[in-house]
Amino acid sequence: MKRSPGLARVIGIVLVVGLVLLIIKWALITAAILAVPFGAWWFYDRTATRKRQRAQQQRASAAARRRAEVESLASVDAAGGCGWCGSRLAHIGRDGRLVLPLDWHRAEIEQVLQSENEAGSTVRQG
Repeated sequence: MKRSPGLARVIGIVLVVGLVLLIIKWALITAAILAVPFGAWWFYDRTATRKRQRAQQQRASAAARRRAEVESLASVDAAGGCGWCGSRLAHIGRDGRLVLPLDWHRAEIEQVLQSENEAGSTVRQG
C-alpha cells in the first residue's frame, strides 16, 4: 500500500493548525482568568485615587474658606476701628503711614491659622 505525499502534508497541516489553535485558546483563557483580578485591582485603585483627590480638594477649599473668614476679621469696622484687636486708633507703621488691619495683624492671623491646623491634625490622627 502506497501512501501519497499529499496525505502526509494534509495531516501535518492539520496538526500544526490544531497546535496553533490550542496555544491561542490557552492564551485567551489565561488572559480571561487574569483579567478578573487585575481588572478589580485597577478599578479599586482608580476609585481610591479619586476619593483621595476629592478629599484633598475639599480640605484645600475648607482651608481657603477658613483663611478668608479669619482674614475678614482684620478689617476696619463701622466705627473706623480695627475689627481684629478692637483698637479705635488707626494702625500706623514705622514710616508713619496708615497700615491696613490685615497687614498689621498678619503674623497673628498666621499664628491662629497654624494653631488651628495643628489642632485639627491632632484630632484627625487620634
